[in-house]
Amino acid sequence: MGSSAMTQCACAIRIKSRGSARGVKDVISAFFWPSHEFSFSFCMDSSNYRLRAFVFVFVSVFLIVTFLSLQGTFSGGRQVFDTEGAKNSGPDISKGKGDVSSWCSLPSKLAELKDGLDPSTKFEQSSSVQRQLERLSQAVRVATVSYDDNGDVGIDDRWLPFFHFHDVLGDLFPLVRDHVKVDSVNELGLLYTVEGSDPNLKPIMFTAHQDVVPAASPDKWSHPPFEPYYDGRFVWGRGAADCKNNLIGLLSVVEDLLSQDWKPKRTVLLAFGYDEETGGERGAAYIATEVERRYGKNGIAMVMDEGGMGLETVGDYAYALPAVAEKGYLDIILTLEVNGGHSSRPSEHSGIGIMSEMICAMEQNPFKPRLTQSNPFRGFLECQVRYTPNKVEDWLERALLKGEDEVSIGTKLAEARGKEVRFLMQTSQAVDIINGGEKANQLPESVRTLINYRIAPHDSIEAVKQHVEGIVSPIAKKHGIAVVDSFNADSPVDEPTIEERLILSSHEDLTPSPISPTSISDPVWSIFSGVVRHVFEDIMGKTIIPVGDIMTGNTDTKHYWNLTKNIYRFTPARLGARLNMHTIDERVELKAHVEGMRLYYDLMRAFQRDDL
Repeated sequence: MGSSAMTQCACAIRIKSRGSARGVKDVISAFFWPSHEFSFSFCMDSSNYRLRAFVFVFVSVFLIVTFLSLQGTFSGGRQVFDTEGAKNSGPDISKGKGDVSSWCSLPSKLAELKDGLDPSTKFEQSSSVQRQLERLSQAVRVATVSYDDNGDVGIDDRWLPFFHFHDVLGDLFPLVRDHVKVDSVNELGLLYTVEGSDPNLKPIMFTAHQDVVPAASPDKWSHPPFEPYYDGRFVWGRGAADCKNNLIGLLSVVEDLLSQDWKPKRTVLLAFGYDEETGGERGAAYIATEVERRYGKNGIAMVMDEGGMGLETVGDYAYALPAVAEKGYLDIILTLEVNGGHSSRPSEHSGIGIMSEMICAMEQNPFKPRLTQSNPFRGFLECQVRYTPNKVEDWLERALLKGEDEVSIGTKLAEARGKEVRFLMQTSQAVDIINGGEKANQLPESVRTLINYRIAPHDSIEAVKQHVEGIVSPIAKKHGIAVVDSFNADSPVDEPTIEERLILSSHEDLTPSPISPTSISDPVWSIFSGVVRHVFEDIMGKTIIPVGDIMTGNTDTKHYWNLTKNIYRFTPARLGARLNMHTIDERVELKAHVEGMRLYYDLMRAFQRDDL
């Protein structure tokens, strides 16, 4: 190069790639990916040292700053999205922000309490275990069955065993009977109040239900359903696992605390409904009204009920899965009224045929699984990715980080993990009842179908109704049948001029529940989850990861939404320790029953602090 060229200072950057470089991003891509060729050279007067140094520094700084500015887009090959406004549904759930190490922060494990009371390990002593076997067996022996068609208390004799059950509880727990205020709510509901010394502190409330489902086909049970049997590990009998174990455990803990002359600072409530298995309208609904009357709306610090998925061991970890939300509930009834006639002269499609066409159309158009940012299951997945990554799908981490389409990731998870996971993310649809026709030679004039929906948090009652109407209305109109939408109160359900009609109605409308806090910044969750870690890390010898879950069914807590935002549905038992709820051979591991008592005991003690 001649001197004249050298004095014409030139800086050349040469880029060669599969595509043309049109911007800074392409320059950086060319620099860091081997499929691109990147080079630059300086050609300037060697005597001009300052200028040469300036150009070198300028280019270097430019490249470094540009590279750092792209870290939000390129992070180990993973795209990161800022969704700061997303609703929190897990322990510091990131919703795709940051890297995996920022996900699923664990609460601090509760330190050993120094309140002068015995440690909870006392319940695992052989004498205590034997006492619990006797208590639980006596409770199971009383057949407190609630039926869908129960009449009112005092009229229907099937409620009489509940009065006997109350007498049994009084005999089993004399200190509770003699020293705790017990109110009968709407005849058979029980509300125990262990009064605290500081009325300014919101009470905590532990709940269970007295009733059990019927024991169908008792001859198929290994042991008679209401004759409790202990095989050395499990207590067998109807209600042993759902949920007289909870009820007996709670009363046993309070009985023990009273024996130590316990004087709580914060009031403790025990609330036991008596018709949870049929909706809780007689029991929990009335208890909720009474508690709200006493303490006001949001007047309770925490409600703990049955539910959740217990504790599941995965390698060196165990996930504690209290349910922090429940799906909604809806029954839709389709009533088809058509002209009848003799079966020897049928119309082209009978009422049953038309209803069958509607049912097939609905089953061919189910709702889609959708993993929304607010679904608590999202939080559980993030915890799995962080702590047990070798146990999850190889695509899951990237999908969560990228913020993949909610339906796409939900569908892939449902296909990979089956219906148990599918319906944590999807509104379910089940055709449960169909009635129509009375005689072999008579065309049916009325056909009725009930479809049950369990509504995912991202859906609504209105959306489900619109979905159903959008499917069945065109079919009805195709057959010349008028559609009467009694979802709308102004719709003419009893209009006599309509000869053939499809009536749409609903029953038991229940919206999806609020989602309870699970951030470690929430003081109630922090104590609750910290106690869970304290108790079960001692029991299981593994790191416990408390993370919120969602229930596909409903508990009595649907009546308690007004009382507190902190509702945790958690039957504290290891996976496999509670078996066959609602079917034959129901049973619970006695050791798990005692372990659950340890949690109740330490929760009642830990919540006596006054900074909630």
